[in-house]
Amino acid sequence: MCDDGGGFGPLIRLQARVSYGTKPGALVLGWPAKGGILVLVASTVEIAFLGYDRFEPVPRPNPTDPDSAADGETHCNKMRQLGADWWESEAAWYLDQLEVRQAGVVGERFLGTGWPVGGGVWVLSTDELIAAEKHAGMLFNAYTMEERCRVIEQLGGTFYANPKDCPDLNLA
Repeated sequence: MCDDGGGFGPLIRLQARVSYGTKPGALVLGWPAKGGILVLVASTVEIAFLGYDRFEPVPRPNPTDPDSAADGETHCNKMRQLGADWWESEAAWYLDQLEVRQAGVVGERFLGTGWPVGGGVWVLSTDELIAAEKHAGMLFNAYTMEERCRVIEQLGGTFYANPKDCPDLNLA
């Protein structure tokens, strides 16, 4: 069985080649010519190896486009190099993910913070499912705190000039 481990909402996943949930890295999917689906929870290094931006989701390619098919096999071959799991069908993988989600805690909170050099704090505080829809896992792909602040801002986070004003942080 393939464990998600990435905090990715099941519906989001099938609509994208690369998606960001609430955990570090990205979920990368591939649809090989032989059928089925390849699944990889990729680290930042693996995202770069695959040739993708660590802050941009990648939509699922059009299966009827011949150029997409050739690109898809190249993509799948690179995924295989990284040890991607192969599933017989999207349905089999999807059902497994539903079981994983049902076993987990529903409604878990997601909290991401960014501390800019100039002071204050950027905060993204939301439900884990909403965070997954926003691809909040991109926060973990930042190389610097300033980069992380920019991602939180782009995802609709809140800036607190005085960090003690943030209700989600226990700063006395």
